[in-house]
Amino acid sequence: MDETNILAKKTYMSKINESKEASQAEEVNFTEHYRKNANQVFYYLYSRVRNVADAEDLTSQTFVTALENLSQLRDPLKFKPWVFTIARNKVNDFFRKSQRHPIVDYGEELEQVKEVGRVLSPADEDRLSTLESFITRLNPLEQEYLRLRIVADLPFAEIASILSEPETRIKKKYYRLLERLQAQVEK
Repeated sequence: MDETNILAKKTYMSKINESKEASQAEEVNFTEHYRKNANQVFYYLYSRVRNVADAEDLTSQTFVTALENLSQLRDPLKFKPWVFTIARNKVNDFFRKSQRHPIVDYGEELEQVKEVGRVLSPADEDRLSTLESFITRLNPLEQEYLRLRIVADLPFAEIASILSEPETRIKKKYYRLLERLQAQVEK
């Protein structure tokens, strides 16, 4: 009888230790995912809200939600599209709650480009300004394609996963969008 109790305790303790080890492995894995993706998520969110403080808040909310729901992630290899889906939902909630829309002010970016040391010719500045005006006239989904591909630097497969659309459709729309923008700028 005593041997049975001892064996049961050892089995129970073994399971607790395995659970702790698995939990620690998940924490290390999450930390690594955070390090790899935090900047991209921040820049994506900043491109949407146009405010550093709001983007930082939304980034932290995104990763807190991801950590809390990590057990729901079925395929660890799809962490990046999963966390970007969370980020999209957070920013959509942000706009819905505040009933605000993103304020697009590209003057800041023009100044940053100049500070980096790039000197734009007046013709290039005009073209950039024209391109910015065309981008602001795009529908929200088209702007999202540009944000996810250019700002967040995501591959098409991950964008397709985030937007729940086939990858071929995403590529097709993205390249048609670029062609359309190029044609409008060249006019």
